[in-house]
Amino acid sequence: MGNDVHEMRGHLRLVSWRAGLASVVLLTGGGLFGADDLSGPHVIEEAGVSVQVVGGDGMDWSDVGSMLKDQLTLSGNTQPSEPLADDLAFFTRQLYIREGWPEAEVAWEIKGGVILLTIRSAQQVRVGEITWRGDILVPEDELRRFLLRASLERDGADKNNPVWVQREIEAGVGLVQRRYRAEGYLQAEVLLQPAAEPHENGLRDITVEIKAGPHFTFGTVAFTGAPPELEHLMQEQIAQTPGVPFNEARMQQIEGKLTSMAKERGWLLATTSSSYTLGQAGGTVDVQLTMEAGERVLIARLSPHENFSRGSTRVLRAGFKKAVGKYYSAEDLDVMFKRALDTGMFARLDVEPQLQAGISPPVAELRMTGEETKPQTLGFELGYDTFLGAQAGVNYRNTNFRDTGNTLAAELNYSLAGPLGSVALTDPAIFNSGFSSTLRLALENFSLFEYSRYGSSLNLQLTRQVTKAFSYSLFAGFSVNTVSTDVLTDAELGPSNYALGTIGGSVMLDFRDSPVLPRKGWFLSGRLESTAGGDVTYMRTDLRGAFYVPITKKFRFAAGGGLLSIQGSPVEDLPIDSRVFNGGPNTVRSFAERELGPMTTGGTPLGGTAAVFGSAEFSYEIYPNLEIALFGDVGSLSGANNGTPFDYSSDFRTAIGAGLRYKLPFGPIRIDYGHNMNQRPGEGSGMLHVTVGFAF
Repeated sequence: MGNDVHEMRGHLRLVSWRAGLASVVLLTGGGLFGADDLSGPHVIEEAGVSVQVVGGDGMDWSDVGSMLKDQLTLSGNTQPSEPLADDLAFFTRQLYIREGWPEAEVAWEIKGGVILLTIRSAQQVRVGEITWRGDILVPEDELRRFLLRASLERDGADKNNPVWVQREIEAGVGLVQRRYRAEGYLQAEVLLQPAAEPHENGLRDITVEIKAGPHFTFGTVAFTGAPPELEHLMQEQIAQTPGVPFNEARMQQIEGKLTSMAKERGWLLATTSSSYTLGQAGGTVDVQLTMEAGERVLIARLSPHENFSRGSTRVLRAGFKKAVGKYYSAEDLDVMFKRALDTGMFARLDVEPQLQAGISPPVAELRMTGEETKPQTLGFELGYDTFLGAQAGVNYRNTNFRDTGNTLAAELNYSLAGPLGSVALTDPAIFNSGFSSTLRLALENFSLFEYSRYGSSLNLQLTRQVTKAFSYSLFAGFSVNTVSTDVLTDAELGPSNYALGTIGGSVMLDFRDSPVLPRKGWFLSGRLESTAGGDVTYMRTDLRGAFYVPITKKFRFAAGGGLLSIQGSPVEDLPIDSRVFNGGPNTVRSFAERELGPMTTGGTPLGGTAAVFGSAEFSYEIYPNLEIALFGDVGSLSGANNGTPFDYSSDFRTAIGAGLRYKLPFGPIRIDYGHNMNQRPGEGSGMLHVTVGFAF
């Protein structure tokens, strides 16, 4: 960086060098421009340097001022200087050019220790009419989006006439050319011919000429070298290739896909190459694909980093134990990896196979590195739910209790229904196996409607994630409950003092892309619970499922439903809180929680022994993470169970409605209003629900 300053006939001439490129700025008198061009002034001070800016009509001063402050901070200067002033002028002009003033000029001078920047923005130029000539083989609307992509993606961009930035439009020409080459026109040329000058209104027209050239498509694709176990899968991968437009990027994608398929299944040394010849006049391109798979790699041992604690090392060794002695499988390791992250012990976890040199057949060790989270956390919660009302709570969590790898969690929550306290101990690798176990002790006071229940419970659950999509659990529990009321009859209330022992299991098939924010896929879950001892006898079955279909990038359809049933006891012999209910934010949304079905005159839902419900929903993203939805629900509740399995009522109730969802990492905050389509005496016209999570 060098500077030369010379006096020339009353003019100050500064030559400043940036990476070998010289720029010259001439100033006369009070500046290059006359006073008629000026507005302002605006003054900023940063790091001891004062800058005064005049002129520059059309630009938001906050953008200019913010840029200048950033440059002053980065420069490190505490005194005004000619190099600093020249740099500020340069960056100011670049800002104007980026915002559509290609003829903008910025002059500078230093007066009384203040840097004066004088801006003449001239006329802002915007894109006018676009004329396409030549081989128009792609819809013009699509070509326009490619050509103006950078300009249209600006915040607040004018979609019809975006600002003119030469390099952005030239980049758009490259995108148009790539679009043609992706369609097999490998020699396509795109020529930009802008109008020499903009119109008086600042619009500058563009003519784009496209020369497509010859067209190339895939011909026969021969493939050799695939491992016998993957031959069929890989042949399926390339079976649809003939006739597809040919280009080198697609060829590389095919090579990469085949290589990834092999590596994900244990052939870690696999490589794929291709050979082909392009004709001068286009036509089909015959391809020869060759894979060098090498030998399949076994996982010989686990190697957690020495900096991991004793507890986290135990969890990692137990969680990944099933991988040792087996061929490397990315899918199996992904399940184990997710289980490790779900413990909450790791802020970051990296698991990489490391081939062992000089060993044949090849083996690898799984090296595990990363960073543990702070084990102990104390949190406070405030919330609102349309069933439980306002809620507040405090929770404590230790994800590595006494350095064992176990998680100790305690919470105390209070809602309008009453307090709930619990303590839970989770072992994510019980007996160093693939099972996780949770032992939970809870005390609860539930006081809603016309009764109160005091209960204490102890529950044990064992869970196993078998594959990415399939998991199951086994559970057992025992609770002691006391129910009191001054209003309900014995038949309405059920047992008032009872002990309840339960045992059962559940299964889940989950092919959703996300369990909390699904856009596509489906799930199916089933749960079976039976009493085992205690004062009440019954068997309960729950079956639920849903599927999700993306229609466009922002438009989604979803449908779901459930079947719930209790067999073995009539409804009056069941505790009121153990019965089946319907209505609420996850079933038929024209009713409040539990309130579809028989109720007392005082408004207490009595529940039943069988329920069925189904929902369909269309949602559209109107803003990033914010969706609007239209839905329809249908469901029924039966309370006349006499021991007959699955005795569902045909008295169906319906709802239609609309809602908003704002997506958060743990699920959406959801507001729904469901309208009661066949309102009956004593029922409301609908219900507003505020809750967290999707309806199904």
